[in-house]
Amino acid sequence: MKEVSMLDFNDQEPAAPSPSGNSERDELRSALMARLEGVLFALFPAGKVTHGKFVVGDVLGSPGRSLEIELDGERAGLWIDRATGNGGDVFALIAAHRHWDTHRDFAAVLSFARELLGRAPAVSPARRKASAPVDELGPATAKWDYLAADGSLIACVYRYEPSPGRKEFRPWDAKRRKMAPPDPRPLFNQPGIFHADRVILVEGEKCAQALIDVGHCATTAMHGANAPIDKTDWSPVQGKHVLIWPDRDKPGWEYAMNAAEAVMAAGAQHCAVLMPPSNPTAQDPQGSADGWDAADAIAEGFDVEAFLAHGERIQFQPSTPGITQAADPTEQSVWATEDALALTFSGRYAQDWRYVALWGKWVFWTGKRWQTEETLAAHHLMRQICREAALKADSHRVAAKLASSGTVAGLERLARSDRRHAATADEWDADPWLLNTPGGVVNLKNGVLRSHDRLDRLTKITTATPAGDCPTWRQFIHEVTGGDQALQAYLARMAGYALTGSTREHALFFLYGTGANGKSVFVNTLATILGDYATNAPMDTFMETRTDRHPTDMASLRGARFVAAIETEQGRRWAESKVKSLTGGDKISARFMRQDFFEFMPQFKLIVAGNHKPAIRNIDEAMKRRLHLIPFTITVPPERRDKHLQQKLLAERDGILAWAVQGCLEWQRQGRLDPPQQVLDATDEYFEEEDAIGEFLDEDCQQSPVAREAISAIYQRWRERAERRGEYVGTSRWLTQQLINRGFARTRLHGGAKALSGLSLKPREPGGYMPYRDD
Repeated sequence: MKEVSMLDFNDQEPAAPSPSGNSERDELRSALMARLEGVLFALFPAGKVTHGKFVVGDVLGSPGRSLEIELDGERAGLWIDRATGNGGDVFALIAAHRHWDTHRDFAAVLSFARELLGRAPAVSPARRKASAPVDELGPATAKWDYLAADGSLIACVYRYEPSPGRKEFRPWDAKRRKMAPPDPRPLFNQPGIFHADRVILVEGEKCAQALIDVGHCATTAMHGANAPIDKTDWSPVQGKHVLIWPDRDKPGWEYAMNAAEAVMAAGAQHCAVLMPPSNPTAQDPQGSADGWDAADAIAEGFDVEAFLAHGERIQFQPSTPGITQAADPTEQSVWATEDALALTFSGRYAQDWRYVALWGKWVFWTGKRWQTEETLAAHHLMRQICREAALKADSHRVAAKLASSGTVAGLERLARSDRRHAATADEWDADPWLLNTPGGVVNLKNGVLRSHDRLDRLTKITTATPAGDCPTWRQFIHEVTGGDQALQAYLARMAGYALTGSTREHALFFLYGTGANGKSVFVNTLATILGDYATNAPMDTFMETRTDRHPTDMASLRGARFVAAIETEQGRRWAESKVKSLTGGDKISARFMRQDFFEFMPQFKLIVAGNHKPAIRNIDEAMKRRLHLIPFTITVPPERRDKHLQQKLLAERDGILAWAVQGCLEWQRQGRLDPPQQVLDATDEYFEEEDAIGEFLDEDCQQSPVAREAISAIYQRWRERAERRGEYVGTSRWLTQQLINRGFARTRLHGGAKALSGLSLKPREPGGYMPYRDD
């Protein structure tokens, strides 16, 4: 939602009062004091007179006794609100009641006082001459007419742009013929609303007009998200299907939720709040622009029709007669209890809301997926139910209790345990062969796209729907592989495997190259397209560190299928046991911050891209089976580097996802990833480079079936060598186990010394290990 200044034409600072102005003020004060009790009852019908004072709940006139106004004596007209500490004279009371500033809006206060006394408002000659709104704003840059259903003019809204980046809006009331908002404030485009079945509510006249111009019935409240909900006449949407499109920011979302409640209270047949997409667009590659709205969407060529028809949304259900709406007659409860209110919530929203106790979170159905609720929308819906019940209460005490925060909290606690809402963590995203996309759910076993279904229990969604081709992507893959067809086909199978939740390959993919070779573009493009299925992980997650990583790092990987880590640092070493654990297909234990541990089956594939090869301490079959080193060795010269390549590739996201789906089907047909010779050779070379034990055996040892050597001597030679080369030394036990893993056996020498059979140390070269001397 774009931040603008919402001003009223009556908010100018009053000039210093003239003697005649002071005289009128004093005369009005005296007249108000003479009829004070009648004036107060006109302002506050719920008030009462007791012990010489007029009492009411607050300056708005709510029932209660917090606000006291003196009726007699020298203090007549003075008031104090004991709940807030505010107070003042009768003019301050009028200002507070009307939400005015006593000093700035004093002219309006006097005008209202005259109306209370039944007098015609005084109009100064200067006021009669005024015709322009405010001259210093310059000419209006836009004007929107607010028409009644019969086409008659209710009001106009003028937009001014007095300086670059600054917008101000001024309303004009046609009935009163003055620059001020009408009371109540009307909805825009009422003739269109009258003839339409579906109405789109947006923020601001510009957005509404943009949708109207492309054939949709749209409306807005005067002043958009800054419009006071309770001062807007929502009656034109009675019986309509209302779809609210908020701006993509927090104020816009809060306004949409409050407007939805007002729309339902006005008798709308149905209401839903669209969830603005956070996906990148051509103009907003990161999908991060605050305030993105319907007008922006139309200007960018966004698929508005698809968004209105299939965009994710929160559904609001209308109230029906009766407070409890239990599906099971045995669940009927006593009216106005928390239990009854919880049953009402479940009766309306059981289809669309679930609570996962292990996560401590509500999830709701958006029409395309189940989404974790992060804005307390469930509490908002429950407050709506409590308000409805409070309005039916026959006493203020019961109404206050029903609308209290404690009642809402109690309702929420009870609703959590309702069997219609309760859900386990294991039931979400459980099918590894389903891929949720904006256009439907892909069955990765056959590549077929079908419609979304609540029963799939999918919480994640991609940013693309597989369709069409991707010529720019194919050319990119051709160039970064140097035209190697086998490597290109392997990358497609790897990407297709990453779409699934299967981990049967137990693979870690390491994309290696020295820079400017496309590996980061490859990873980032796929991660962006996979949307919620992809996540980034700190490189320390897979590297050896001196401290343990917090288990919340692992919790963030639940349900992910594509886990990327980019930029390896020189001199780091793989955390081999963790790599084996994460790629082994076994359950992982993790927890979210301040929550209990839980276990989940990993679905993710690890994709690491870097310019440096991490060291490997233990060269064993487990690491050799897992690691696929994919060489990106073609460096793009500076003059051929395209700074906009990522944006161009994302324009083909649907085609790229279709390419990956075909790669998934090919991977299944072959039954394995089947890395090409280029990947096998690069991986073997990597392990040979990192095989410090192998080099030690080649350079310092002799291998023979009859040879034997004391373990202490072997370790001594190894330690000297490792320290000299700056390599990992380890313990004697560690070295012995490494050699046993390579086929050497334990034995003993004469005298009982522990030894290994099958190898012996080569004689030292003369002076080979003597300390360096400079004399």
